[in-house]
Amino acid sequence: MSETAQKHILVVDDVPSNLKYAQKLLGDRYKLTLASSGAQALKFLGKVIPDLILLDVNMPEMDGCDVLSALKSDQSTANIPVIILTAEVDSDMELRCLELGAVDFIRKPFVTAIMLSRIETQLELSGYRHHLEEMVDEKTAVIERLQDVMSYCFAELVESRDGTTGGHIKNTTRYFSIFLDELSELDPYKDILTPSYKRDLVRAAPLHDIGKIGINDSVLRKESVLDEKEFEHMKTHTNIGGDTFLHIFSSVEDSANHSLLGASAFDKIYDTMKIVEDSDTSFLHIARDMALYHHERWNGTGYPSGIAGEDIPLCARILSIVDVYDALTSKRSYKDAFSHEKAMQIITEDKGVFFDPALTDVFISISDKIEECLRTKEQRAV
Repeated sequence: MSETAQKHILVVDDVPSNLKYAQKLLGDRYKLTLASSGAQALKFLGKVIPDLILLDVNMPEMDGCDVLSALKSDQSTANIPVIILTAEVDSDMELRCLELGAVDFIRKPFVTAIMLSRIETQLELSGYRHHLEEMVDEKTAVIERLQDVMSYCFAELVESRDGTTGGHIKNTTRYFSIFLDELSELDPYKDILTPSYKRDLVRAAPLHDIGKIGINDSVLRKESVLDEKEFEHMKTHTNIGGDTFLHIFSSVEDSANHSLLGASAFDKIYDTMKIVEDSDTSFLHIARDMALYHHERWNGTGYPSGIAGEDIPLCARILSIVDVYDALTSKRSYKDAFSHEKAMQIITEDKGVFFDPALTDVFISISDKIEECLRTKEQRAV
């Protein structure tokens, strides 16, 4: 059996003779399903997704335009190519169908050669589109894996210079992921923390201290509390980190402006590529916000900008809580590790002062999950 013969076409027409003719003409070449109404077609499409739809435009109760609207509003059927069947020459109707997403028209009475040619053309174009989308998906997966590896490699590079961190970046990222999972189930965060946004957040979190690569070893590795001058120097790691990602983003943006993709005739493929591009730059924006603002405080007493409240990006407000929690529960040369209970007490006391009060309440509510993660970290250290 040839590849073409395996394609599945749904034919929707309220005239039995037209369905019978379509069966006679196409039955030997394609797998056919026949529907005599728009409602019957939509019911079938709730169970099976064909490769192509031939859709009569003039039908009672639900005409072709109504069916098209329903198809394009449903993600599962939105990408099925639809060829309109019509006996009329009506430019207004054709324009409306095109705007709704139709890919071509076949006139009645059917001319065999024209009908077959247009069907085969649209099936080939659909096949190319699916193949290109698969290639884009594969490339995106490779890029995302590369971003994950690079995030941890750069983070470990920073930690290799900082003898006091003790796995701070990895620990913080674990707490951060637990916190995100809880927030994404709650209003108003669940509409913001989409799966793709959460992936970018978790990927960016290990890079929040990347600016420490620019801090002097004498300050970064000091085994006692920093004096005022040293602390002012340490604070610059936020600006260094933010500027690093701003520079990367500018470079990516300049490259995108010179891309030739914009001239492509495959609009849907271009849109898919744009989604990938936007996702990549979104990751850079998030990483920049985390690096720059994770030491800002709810009451405006943080650094480097002294912004307050919801002017602090949400990703940085979330990160700041787990960042402090790990710092409190980790041993440093100048202090012992605090217990989970003591760390939660300190964070609770700083609710609405250093930390977003609503986020703090959620963090406190998952105290047991955070404590379990802390115990796992301590067991790994033994």
